[in-house]
Amino acid sequence: MASVADWLSGLFGFLGPVGTLVALLLVFVIDAAIIPTLPELAIVLSYLYRGAGVDPLLWALLLLMMAMTGEVIGNTLMFLWVRKLVVDRGHLPRIVDRAMRGWTRFLLVRDERIILVNRIAPVVPFVGAFIAVVGWSYPRSILYIVVGAAAKYSALLLLVGYLGVVYDPDTATLLTVVAVVLLVALSVAASLLLRRRAPAPPGAA
Repeated sequence: MASVADWLSGLFGFLGPVGTLVALLLVFVIDAAIIPTLPELAIVLSYLYRGAGVDPLLWALLLLMMAMTGEVIGNTLMFLWVRKLVVDRGHLPRIVDRAMRGWTRFLLVRDERIILVNRIAPVVPFVGAFIAVVGWSYPRSILYIVVGAAAKYSALLLLVGYLGVVYDPDTATLLTVVAVVLLVALSVAASLLLRRRAPAPPGAA
């Protein structure tokens, strides 16, 4: 584990505080707009391997700000792309439109509030696309995105901060990675459970 810790220390040391913040922002943008990037792991490692002399509380607040900003940018980019280039131009296949609208009708929550549930059990992928297709309120959706991100990543940062105080850096890193992996695994399991319990939309095979 020491070699991994040394490699991570070198990586974040090379990036520096500003580079780390920019990299974290990009991780969250890509995760929201393109492909999953394990932002949970990125933010906790960014906290653990902050530069020497950096105030922990200030650093945590900056990381949290990057997380929320990245979420807003990524989901907004996805929303604008689908809305302006696909939906408004009539290029969205009807089968896709029906499938997305049908899926939301069989979730526990049928409106923008599902974005909060999505933080625990991700049942709606590419939230920005759903905002554009099903007609959710963009301002309300962004509010839920920000609130959900603030709650989830604040909890993660509190956990990693606690582990960093109680344990040595190597042990704290190991426990943090394990905690994040378990969190993601439980989130996926909850998502699969909700999907299995949801009735199939009308017309589904």
